[in-house]
Amino acid sequence: MKVERMAEEGTLNIVRRGYTYQVRYASDNPHEKDRQPYTCPDEVHLETLFHYYGMEPWAIHQAFAELQRGGMTVLRLVCSAQDVSRLFPLP
Repeated sequence: MKVERMAEEGTLNIVRRGYTYQVRYASDNPHEKDRQPYTCPDEVHLETLFHYYGMEPWAIHQAFAELQRGGMTVLRLVCSAQDVSRLFPLP
């Protein structure tokens, strides 16, 4: 029996907070409830997260360039509903 996973589509909003990164997820579904942010402990973990979800190297480079300047970056994300629930639980 084949199990199909539901895909979630949304955006990641990432801001640097000292040595950590605050990552928020916003679903493309307007009826989805807001989720708790994920605190990424450092740049290495954040880059691993980006690679895990298949983000292009140029997008990763641009995201880190913006974060290093003290800005915020927004990236598109497509992943399983299970991953969204694990990283960004409901309050």
